[in-house]
Amino acid sequence: MPDSIAKALRIPAEARSTNQQAELTQYFRQKVDAKARKLDSKLAAHKKAEPKGPQLKAPILARNDPPRPTFVHVRGDFLRKGEQVQPATFAILHPLRARSREPDRLDLARWLFDPANPLTSRVIANRIWMHLFNRGLVNTPSDFGTRGDAPSHLELLDWLATELPRLGWSRKAFIRMIVTSATYRQASYGRPDLLDRDPDNILLARQNRFRLEAESVRDSFLACSGLLVEKIGGPGIRPPLPADITSIAYANSVKWKESEGADKYRRGLYIFMQRTVPYPMLTAFDAPDSNVSCTRRERSNTPLQALTLLNDQVFFEAAQSLAKEVAHQSTNRSASIRSLFKRCLGREPNAQELDRLLRFYDQQQKLLAANPSNAGKIMGVKDGSTPLVDSASLVAVARVVMNLDEFVTRE
Repeated sequence: MPDSIAKALRIPAEARSTNQQAELTQYFRQKVDAKARKLDSKLAAHKKAEPKGPQLKAPILARNDPPRPTFVHVRGDFLRKGEQVQPATFAILHPLRARSREPDRLDLARWLFDPANPLTSRVIANRIWMHLFNRGLVNTPSDFGTRGDAPSHLELLDWLATELPRLGWSRKAFIRMIVTSATYRQASYGRPDLLDRDPDNILLARQNRFRLEAESVRDSFLACSGLLVEKIGGPGIRPPLPADITSIAYANSVKWKESEGADKYRRGLYIFMQRTVPYPMLTAFDAPDSNVSCTRRERSNTPLQALTLLNDQVFFEAAQSLAKEVAHQSTNRSASIRSLFKRCLGREPNAQELDRLLRFYDQQQKLLAANPSNAGKIMGVKDGSTPLVDSASLVAVARVVMNLDEFVTRE
């Protein structure tokens, strides 16, 4: 036993210093308690497996000494240098309080979130409102100036702009406040008496109904099917991509190596954006160009979207997985279809919907029974059989339900 441990043990427990208590605890865990040693060993192995972040050869931000001179570019031409300028903010706005003679990015960040600057909180509040209602209180989210639209609810925007700083700039708390409001929790059903008075629902007499964003469409399919991998962080992924798409990009110079295993089922947020070969599914559902900033996404409605949901490899695999899961949990076709429907749409099918899906199931079953090899192809196996016919028929039902407008629409 080390002398320091023996000395600490001779001192009454209440009289030991903080360092002595820590030293005794560590000695007990490492030398006396076998269970603690085992746990510490597991903890050390877990920490050793911690993923390493990107290693940079040079600092991301570094101050040049002396600072690089900056000039106004005459008519935007970088070869035509105009007047030399220094870091500063617009004189019409609140003053910049720099910590030194040469303002830096920290000074700029403090200036942006200064209580004397109401614009930052107004823009952020309007942006969050836009994502929750599909329309901002200011319908030009990137332009709050004289050329932008006037707020539809000026006092509400002012109040939201003061609430966000009061909540400590917590987006989570701010979103919770909005989604628990009576305005957000309204139904999205249209009212005939409002069609002429407020066709765009600017006065918020009801909730807006709009299609999910491109990445969320893919995530919804994977989540309902049980395939979604919720791993957070890490490098981008490359889901399956048809070979003919990569071949047309710059004389087949693009090498798209598909992600393996569970990685290809990660959230759409992590899909690698190849500038010369945009991911087709995201493009079909109006994902923005990754080369420029996007303040508001546009939403279109095209036949290509329905064809993508029916035939894209990821969506087909999601239908296969969903059908297999509900088949294992249910005892008959009616129960399987009810379970599948509720899992996708969050509600029970009504009598008419259930009857139509059951008739569609029977039709598919007869077609596949006449040609069992097609059932095998649908299920991804070489040979067909009677159980495969039932499973493949359920996959066909899953594809129909997951291709409903209700599935990809936020009510």
